Order: sequence, then structure tokens, then C-alpha cells
Amino acid sequence: MSKLKISDETNIARIEHKSKKNMAIGTIVGYLAILVSIAHGLILTPMIMNSVGVDNYGLYGIATTLTALFLMDFGLNTTTETYLAKLRASGNKDKVQRFLATIFRIYLLLSIAFVIIISALYFLSPIIYRSSYTPEQISTLQILIIIVGGYSLVSFPTNTFSSVITTYEKFGFNKFADLIQKLIYFGLTIACIKLNWGIIGITAVNAGSGIVAIIMRFFFMRYYLGVKLDPRLKMDASKKEIRSILMFSAWGLVIAILSRLVYNITPSILGMVSSSDQVSMFMLVNTIEGYVYMFGAMTGTFFMAKVARLEASGTPEEKREKLQSLAGRIGKLQFFVIALIIFGFATVGQEFISFWLRDTLVDYPEFANIYWCILAICAYELVRIPELPIYNAMLTEGHIRPLAIITIIKAIINVGLSFVLSSYYGAIGACAAIAAARIIDVTLNNFVYNKYLGISISRFFKDVYLRGLVTIVISFGLGLACHFFMPIENIIGKFMVNGIIFVITYIFCTLFITFNKNERHYYLNIFFEILHIKKRVEVDGVVPEVPDKFPEIEDLQKQEESNEENASKESIEEEKKEENNGQD
Repeated sequence: MSKLKISDETNIARIEHKSKKNMAIGTIVGYLAILVSIAHGLILTPMIMNSVGVDNYGLYGIATTLTALFLMDFGLNTTTETYLAKLRASGNKDKVQRFLATIFRIYLLLSIAFVIIISALYFLSPIIYRSSYTPEQISTLQILIIIVGGYSLVSFPTNTFSSVITTYEKFGFNKFADLIQKLIYFGLTIACIKLNWGIIGITAVNAGSGIVAIIMRFFFMRYYLGVKLDPRLKMDASKKEIRSILMFSAWGLVIAILSRLVYNITPSILGMVSSSDQVSMFMLVNTIEGYVYMFGAMTGTFFMAKVARLEASGTPEEKREKLQSLAGRIGKLQFFVIALIIFGFATVGQEFISFWLRDTLVDYPEFANIYWCILAICAYELVRIPELPIYNAMLTEGHIRPLAIITIIKAIINVGLSFVLSSYYGAIGACAAIAAARIIDVTLNNFVYNKYLGISISRFFKDVYLRGLVTIVISFGLGLACHFFMPIENIIGKFMVNGIIFVITYIFCTLFITFNKNERHYYLNIFFEILHIKKRVEVDGVVPEVPDKFPEIEDLQKQEESNEENASKESIEEEKKEENNGQD
């Protein structure tokens, strides 16, 4: 099969042009989906808690996190996205489909083992949680495990759909499917609350909305991208390549298990050594932390294919410099988003919690401490999120083992401290354990980034944080002044006014202090491109040309194959003519 060479400048221009546009569209739709998620938190969480009670809400958290702990992707999502990005960079669609078929077969085989795990969770739950919950509550927990476990068994092998769409850089549709899922869940959950269907009905509609998103992704992958999922296909790879994939998946398994271990096992630890109200308190912290992470990491997987293309071209020195430049530019943008969220919460978070949990705080005033818990565990994201392009580069270049070892160290520290601190301080102790483990994690990660990729961490921090810190000092300082001295008694009014002042100040300072002129113009050109505006502004002293419509790389490959077939037919016809002339 003919391949498109990634070294060809024309093809690179076509791919990069469409990649930037797809990332921009995916970012817009993704943030819209996150805003809907936040609406879930602001509206649904207090409604669910008031409707089913604090204890039953804690049961929902245990069922969801405990089942998810065992029903993870086993590192296959990381493997799938990494290898598909490499295969697609070579333009070989046949190998893409064969690799996808192999991964899907592995998912199906693992699903059989998960049936046994779910059954074990069902029967062991009365023993594990007998000290924290009544027999009636444990009976409810068992039903929730069946619902969540059944949905996870359906969604587990279909993780490949999302990975394929991400690899083909159709980020907008992936985020659109998430948006539809959240809107369906939002509407059906309110109906469940009104009809008094309880926590079982709410859990069921959550699973149903997820299945809708799975169906959407399948049809998009099959009929728009033209990628067939045929488990009968055999993988076209040597024994060495298969062994490499299996080793990569094994280390990916370690990362997948231990990364999820923190939030999935902490509610169970609290259920064993503390109380049910502390489980619910941690679930509230987990909800907000999840929103913070989603905002920052939403574009994290967007750069896997771009990093794979960097690896496929140029000398090692050129690739290192390109990666350093890409990490600095994208990291600054990521930092802009995550710092806006974290420092915005630091400014108005106490007012937010006061009206968000206004009914719950009457009976559980200690829940107000989730403000400090959230800040403690989210501070890590200020470094972790901007470094995601570097993390992706570690994966695409095959350096997954050191990342897995660091994850093991973090998990051991986290779980060990959680058992000790949670028994004395409940959810606050659990959050302190997470914060301590995360500090060690980010320190070790930066060490291996420098060792294996040659990335200058000091240069990265200078590019990303130096000018941004000035923006934070100005905007956060003004936000604190408004928090302490703004003469507004109404909590909602104070939250709105202080929040608006902080956001306006932060965005203004970011545009004119954090971002330089070239960076502002670069993002403005992407904005023009999305809106199909032909105007372009100067970047690095050059006004970019407005490109013509570029076809997909797969379309180019088909065209190239068609040209080869036509040339082959012409050569055959010429040979026949020569034979006829010879006979004459």
C-alpha cells in the first residue's frame, strides 16, 4: 500500500492547518460541555443530596468510584491513542484498522474477567461496609453496583471509539457527544427527582445517557471517518512490534490503575475508617476538583497526534527544539485557563460554597472546609496541566516506564497517608494525603522530562509562568481586596460582583501582560479561520496567507492510489500494444 510521507512539506501544511482548526472547534465545544457539567454541580448536586439524603449520596459515590476502580481501560486507551497517532502519521489506514481490531478483541476478553469482579463486589459489600451503613443501605448499594457495573461493561470495550476520534483530531465531535450526554442526564435527573425515583433512578438515567454518547461515537467513527471495527482482522505487525505494544500496555495498565486509585479508593477508605458524612464531604471536593481538571485538561489529548508528527520528522535536535517551543506556547495557554479557574475559586470560593450548600451546611457546618480541601489538591494542576504536551511526548516516544514508576510512588504515599490521616481528620485528612503525594509526583515528573526528552524545565517555567505570575498577583490581589472590603451583605451579590471584577481584571492583564503581541495575533488568526474570515494579522513580522481548503490525508492517499492504478493500467496497455506491434 502506498504511504504518504510525513516529511512532505505540502502534506504537513495540510495536516497542521486542519489540526489547528479542529483543536479550536473542539476547545469551544468542550468548554461548553464543561459549563453544562458545572450547571450539574450547581443545580443537581444539592437537589440530589436534599432528595435522597447525605447517606444515600455517599452510597452513590462509593458505587461509582469502586466499580470504576476495577472497570478501567487497563492502559489500553493510552496505548490506542499513542499507536494510532503514529500509524495515522504514516498514512497507512489498513494498519490503523488492523491495530484497532486487535485492541478491541483485548477489551472484549477483559470484559469477561470484569463480570467476575462485579459479582465479587456485589457479594462482598455487606462485609466491607457493615460498620458504616445499615443493611437497608447496603442493599441499595448492591443495586447501584449492578447498574454502574453493567454500564461500565458496555462502555469499557467502546473506549476505542473515543480514541479513534481523538487520533483523527475530530475533537469537536467527541466533545459534542459529551455535551449531548450531559444535557440528557441533566433533564432526566430532574425528572427522577420530581417523580421521587430515588438514587437508583438517578443512577440508571446516568448510565442511559452514557450509552447514547457511545452510539453517537460509533456511527461517527464508522460512517464519517470510514474506520471499520472488524475484530476478525489480524494485526499486521512483527513479533517485536507486538511485544513492544504489550509492554507499553502493561506500563499503561499500572498508570491507569494507580491514577484512578486515588479518587476511586478514597471514598472506600473513608467508609472504612471514618463515617458516611465524611464520604459525602469528600465527594463534594471530588466534584469540584473534577471540574477544575476538566477545564485545564480538556485540550490535553488534542496534542497527541501533533507530537507524533514532531517525532516523525527532523533530527533529534530539531525535534527537541520544536517540542520545547510547542510545550511553552501551549503550556502558557493551558496555564491561562487553569489559573483563571483556581485563583477565581480562591477569590469567591467561600461565597460559592455558602449558597451552593446552603441547606446542607445547616446540618453539616464542617462541610464549609471543602474550600481549603479543594485549593490544597487543585494547586497541583497549575503545573500538571501546562505540562500535558510534554507528558504526551513521553508517551509517543515510548518513555512510559518512568512515568509508571512515579505513579507507583505517588499511589503508595497517597494510600498510606490516607489511612492514617483519614482516621483522625476524615475528608480533610484524605485531601491532605492527596496534596502531599501530588507534590512528590510533579517534582519527579519534571526530573524525568529533562532526562528522557532533553526538555529544559527552567526555560519551560520561564516561558509559561514568568509573565503569568504578574497577572495573578494583580488580579488575585484585587479579588482579595474586594472579598474583604466590598460592602455587600448578600452572598450571591458579593459572589457575582467579586467574580466579575476578578475575571475582567485577569483577562485584561493576560492579553496585555501574559501574552505578547505575536501570541495575541496567533490566536486571533485561528479565531478568524473558525469564522471563515479571510483577514489575517501579522505574526513574527509576517502576515499569514489564507489557505485554500485542504483535503483529508486519507483522501490524498486514495487519490495517490488511484493515480498509481491508472498508471499501472496505462503501462499494461502499452505493453499489449508493443506485443501486438511485435506480432505484426
